[in-house]
Amino acid sequence: MNGNRTGVPQSSTFIVADDRIPFPETDQVLRCRTSPALFQIEDIPNTDQDPRAREKALAQAKHACSGCPIVRDCLKWALANPTLTRTGVWAATTKRDRTQLRKQLMARLGEDWVGVVAERDRHRRERARAARAVPPTARELALARLELESIPTRPAPYNRWKEPITPQRAASNLRVLALVASGKAA
Repeated sequence: MNGNRTGVPQSSTFIVADDRIPFPETDQVLRCRTSPALFQIEDIPNTDQDPRAREKALAQAKHACSGCPIVRDCLKWALANPTLTRTGVWAATTKRDRTQLRKQLMARLGEDWVGVVAERDRHRRERARAARAVPPTARELALARLELESIPTRPAPYNRWKEPITPQRAASNLRVLALVASGKAA
């Protein structure tokens, strides 16, 4: 037996998705999963009755993506897997839009832009997890409060009629009086 099931068409090649950017998952009901035909704009022919049928379908698909909670992750996945997203609307983008975005990412981040984006996402998730997991201790809160209190503020200007004279100020006043009395001060 050759391993193929009779009567079931088998594809000759198996395309593996890039696992650095995971496929977006959510528990919410999404339009792309309930009505996938809405996003296959290539299947809509331009007919004589409605020459703008494809444009209308594209507008509907983009509108359906506009309220999606995972549209950003969907776009990252679609950009990272061009062989799996050759047709259809993914994250409100067409094949041409995705090709242009890939070129821009490659120009900005280099040939391995998928790795760069995946690494940035990993760092962002770690920072969010660390910020959420460990609340500051009482000692850290006290040190933060002391640090705020120790930040120097602009001192109030010296008001000689309301503040007491310090020994340094008295010595300075005596020197000025001695200069005035000797006639050397102009």
